[in-house]
Amino acid sequence: MYLKSIFCWIIVICCINIYIISRYSFVQQQNNECIIDRLNATEIWTSQFLENSIHLVIVTANNEFNDMALNLIKSILFHRRKSYNLTFHIFTDCQGRITLSNYFKYLNNDCTEFRLYPLENLIKSSQSFLDRHHITNTHYSGLYAFSKIFIHEYLPSDISHIILLDADIIVLDDIYSIWQQFLLFTSNTTVLGLVPWYPSLPIDYKYNGLLPDPYITGVVLYDIKICRSINFTKLLSDATNNAFNQFQLKSFITADQTILNLFAMYYPKYIVALPCYINGHTYHYLIDGPTWKSACKNQYPRTTHVVPSKRLKDPLDYFGHLYIFYKKMPIEWLSYCGSTRFKLLIK
Repeated sequence: MYLKSIFCWIIVICCINIYIISRYSFVQQQNNECIIDRLNATEIWTSQFLENSIHLVIVTANNEFNDMALNLIKSILFHRRKSYNLTFHIFTDCQGRITLSNYFKYLNNDCTEFRLYPLENLIKSSQSFLDRHHITNTHYSGLYAFSKIFIHEYLPSDISHIILLDADIIVLDDIYSIWQQFLLFTSNTTVLGLVPWYPSLPIDYKYNGLLPDPYITGVVLYDIKICRSINFTKLLSDATNNAFNQFQLKSFITADQTILNLFAMYYPKYIVALPCYINGHTYHYLIDGPTWKSACKNQYPRTTHVVPSKRLKDPLDYFGHLYIFYKKMPIEWLSYCGSTRFKLLIK
């Protein structure tokens, strides 16, 4: 009886040991899997960091707007917090290319690149388009603003996504917060991300090429590869023809904004509406603080789009003070690449 009792206890102890060993192996296996997951995540992050650089496009001309574009660039670099490769694609006139290239040589780091393109090519495409459709562009900025719709024809073929920014914008947050809005795009379909007009237009509003436009430009997100795959220029041409036949449109009164709204009206599946805080338009959203908060669900503006742009040059205007702040800031102060890495979320 005594030996039988001892034997039973030995069996119980062996079972407990087997259980503990098996649980330890299971936990160790789980930990190993977590380590592998972390390694894979690191490899994925590295790939994303190298391949998914942020590309920004600015179209500018003459000394006044070239100065504004430079301040825009400074505001972007000033608010840079994350580490990412940043490429500026700048279409400007001959004098602008000389001035900006001389200025950028003082910015030395390995994560910022500036590419300068002749604005003349965009202007030729714009004039040809207008002549072909017997239509005029009556916006005060002239052809250079309208010409932005042709950037997809001149950017390098290896670029997929870009943010197009007007020169009279000052960025108020890390540009990555705007880049994240590409998550709203439908893969292989969405071409443009635009901010809707505010105050909100009636549901039954019929756009006819005149104000108010359903969307505002200044901050536009493009999928360049989709632009090219759907023959974006031809669709713009078709939209212009339709507008002429439907309501005898004879002029683009808000330049690129008019024709992009026509595109959105005739081809809505290619458009996604962006949150209003992406484009802090002073004429629409920022004209009234409480209205802004209500429209944008208490979000802060990521940019301020100063309209009319002459307010930037007024030293007594609030935006004039902001403009002077960046104008006097030495660009070499901004020669850094950020301090944190992208956070990778694996769903």
